Amino acid sequence: MYEAKGFQSTDFTELIRLVHDFLGSIEEGKLIDVKYNTVPLAVSSHMEYGVYPDTKYTAMIIFKK
Repeated sequence: MYEAKGFQSTDFTELIRLVHDFLGSIEEGKLIDVKYNTVPLAVSSHMEYGVYPDTKYTAMIIFKK
């Protein structure tokens, strides 16, 4: 049996910490895959210098139950 656990954050460092903490709770040999994704939260027709759109970072961990 397989299970998936999802995480999201607007801070990539926080997302990595959450994923790392969760991976530490999984028994050895149970991890199947970790998928990361980055999604812009705001779309604009132009980008001013030094101004970046907000971003949501997501991760999905697939593991054996």
